[in-house]
Amino acid sequence: MCGIAGALIFDKNLLSADCRATLESSSLRMIDAIRHRGPDDGGLINAPPLWMGHRRLSIIDISIHGHQPMGDATGRFWISYNGEIYNYKELKAELKALGASFRTNTDTEVLLHGFQHWGKALLTKLDGMFAFAIWDRKNQSLWLARDGVGIKPLFFAQTTAGFLFASEIKSLLAWGMTPQLDLDALHMFLTFGYSIAPNTGFSGIQQLQPGHELSVSPDNPKPNIARWYHLPYPKSPTRWSRSESADRLRSSLDLSVKSQLQSDVPLGAFLSGGLDSSAIVACMKTHQRESIHTFTCSFSEASFDESEPAAAVAKCFGTEHHAPRLAADHLEVLLRVIDHAEDPIADNSLLSVWALCQSTAPHVTVALSGDGADELLAGYSTYRATSLSNFFSRIPRPLRQNLFKPLVRSIPATETKYSASMLAERFLIGADRTWPYNHCSWRTMIDSQVSVQVRGKRSEDWVQQGLNAYANTLQDAPPWLSPLEQMLHMDLSFHLPNDMLVKIDRMSMAHSLEVRVPFLSNAVIETALAIPPQWKLRGQRGKLVLRDAMRAMLPSDIVSRKKAGFVIPIESWLRVAWRDLVRNVLSQEFCEETQLLSWPGVRSLIDAHQSNQRNHAYALFTLLVFALWWRRWIQSNQHSVRFLPQTFTRPVAPTRIHTLSDYHEGANGN
Repeated sequence: MCGIAGALIFDKNLLSADCRATLESSSLRMIDAIRHRGPDDGGLINAPPLWMGHRRLSIIDISIHGHQPMGDATGRFWISYNGEIYNYKELKAELKALGASFRTNTDTEVLLHGFQHWGKALLTKLDGMFAFAIWDRKNQSLWLARDGVGIKPLFFAQTTAGFLFASEIKSLLAWGMTPQLDLDALHMFLTFGYSIAPNTGFSGIQQLQPGHELSVSPDNPKPNIARWYHLPYPKSPTRWSRSESADRLRSSLDLSVKSQLQSDVPLGAFLSGGLDSSAIVACMKTHQRESIHTFTCSFSEASFDESEPAAAVAKCFGTEHHAPRLAADHLEVLLRVIDHAEDPIADNSLLSVWALCQSTAPHVTVALSGDGADELLAGYSTYRATSLSNFFSRIPRPLRQNLFKPLVRSIPATETKYSASMLAERFLIGADRTWPYNHCSWRTMIDSQVSVQVRGKRSEDWVQQGLNAYANTLQDAPPWLSPLEQMLHMDLSFHLPNDMLVKIDRMSMAHSLEVRVPFLSNAVIETALAIPPQWKLRGQRGKLVLRDAMRAMLPSDIVSRKKAGFVIPIESWLRVAWRDLVRNVLSQEFCEETQLLSWPGVRSLIDAHQSNQRNHAYALFTLLVFALWWRRWIQSNQHSVRFLPQTFTRPVAPTRIHTLSDYHEGANGN
């Protein structure tokens, strides 16, 4: 796992000898801005018109031979790569049979030779998570690619000087771009709590969408973007039995975990005590002889605390378990989270994932996580809620509006996880919409009614635009999918890459920690998409097939345990611990300065929540994050980019600057 960045210069005037020192300095700032992604080594290749850099977190072949950017023996092809290719040994053997000669034990060199032999067809052979850039000196062309489901990030920008790319937005800003708000992205953020690819919160900065590749060159400066990946559905519905489905899932997950245990550095696992992470640890135990380090995060608020079931699983498998407690005074953590997330994102579990990664990094360099299982195997309660809402919507609308809504609003607000008042109100909001918007609406952070209150009447259109974008992912779905499978498809295509995977990547890499997601390997995805829907969700039981698959490997109480989630006590924190913060940041001055929010509406929202009249936690947290993000990235950076000081758990290697002749003399470690 690493960080990549580079600049392809189109303006020939900037390539003069007098300007090259400035370009080198700007490129070096890009690399230094993402040192946290790779403290072990750094490199910058000075090869006009391209400056391409890399920060390395050493995982496979931790010797100097893995130094990047890496060139081939002829010096024609150069790569800067972030990620892990789990089938690289098999590909290496295939390439050797084709005549390739290897000088390292890295998966990086496998990508380099793979491109030489297979060209862009290389992508369809890869099983892993990746974002990389390959430069062809002979053809003067740059090729970027991102993994199919979007585990690893890749951002780019077109400037008057040329084309910039990087693993993080702050790297592009470090080049000298002025951060400016993208209003379209803001509308999506204030609907879902995150930006929607390819947009970001910053005008002029885009992200390469999952499963896409991009080509650009000085002769063709407009990026040519194409999609290379589609979810691997079978051609028609399968007729697998329940037991066959469980056997196939268990086998594919076991093989996935086994392949993702390859590492030359210490490796552990996140363990929430839920089914997904417990399944990962159970599979690890069958393949790893040495003690497994497991990590969770505990809360003083009992209904949010997952430490007890996690400890039970840890005891069952004899892991070395770590469970630090997350307190309610984490203002500094919130600011750090906003700094490293870069794009505005209001998933409140970012704070718990930050704490989890912070406590994990001193012990291991790689951690396995259960992310992706809910979207593949129907783990969220929203799938059951959508089915129920389809029946509820048959009740005449006046009755729903005049009877049920007042009843729901009379339910006292509580500070327990997923309180009854919050769940009931969100259900009624979704049930008012037709299919598939009723499902999409579960993901909204600020519903239409509250949005009108704080953003004005026009915001109803913005909310609908967001729901349309979510629902439009179905255009890529096979026509034979059942309603449940259509919901899963939307979440896999929209929510997973724009929220869940962003959260894991930014929070882990902020602590120089690689996180792997075995549920998102090629084999597990292909198996899960083929499993008949009735074995995923039946009645109130989600992830039925995973429970069957793990029944012989996990304690019965874990197998039958309900989905808990890894959220923080956001309702109470906004009322008590962050009470003054909310009022100071979401102020009348802020609303008037930005001209984006209505102060009377925002004040009413704050008053209602902090007086315990209504539970507006999701909406209020979203607005708070936006206000803090604005101050951090827009207001304070109009003239220069200032980054928060970074802390590292180990020494940070300097970035070495090389010319092409340096590499031919052995600076590439060959």
